Amino acid sequence: MRLTAILLSTVFVMTLGTAINAKDEGSFSGKWVLDKSTERSSNTPVNLVSKIKQDGSRVTIESTFKEPENGVVPLLYLGVMTTNLKLSLDGDTQQNQIGPFQMASKTTMNGNQMETEWTAEVKGDQVQGHWTHTLDPDGKHMTLAIKESSKEGQGGEATLHFVRK
Repeated sequence: MRLTAILLSTVFVMTLGTAINAKDEGSFSGKWVLDKSTERSSNTPVNLVSKIKQDGSRVTIESTFKEPENGVVPLLYLGVMTTNLKLSLDGDTQQNQIGPFQMASKTTMNGNQMETEWTAEVKGDQVQGHWTHTLDPDGKHMTLAIKESSKEGQGGEATLHFVRK
């Protein structure tokens, strides 16, 4: 009887540990560091680290990075290179103040992808963008695909690769 209780307890603890690890690996929550081994352009954020926290339908991304030497964040990285960004997964528009700009965004979650559509007015020009965060099946790697465009015809694309720490 006692041996059966010990075996059942052991199986329960092992199952619980596996479930917790699967939850952690299947979630965007965690500390993400820009992978230094991937190809980078001259305006790629330096030393970008993002801490993603999900609480129900709310996502908070707290980021640190090296400020650009000229003090100007490339428009392509508006919202990515900010210290605190809040996203809403419940279909509501989320407002964020990013420096002198107001940004409105809508975010949806679909399995291993979190997609955000955003708009902002920058120096009188309407700018819109799209981010796709994709979590790799291993739960240890994440890709952020960025697209940005403006009514003045400017725009760009970038892909950032992160490693969970």
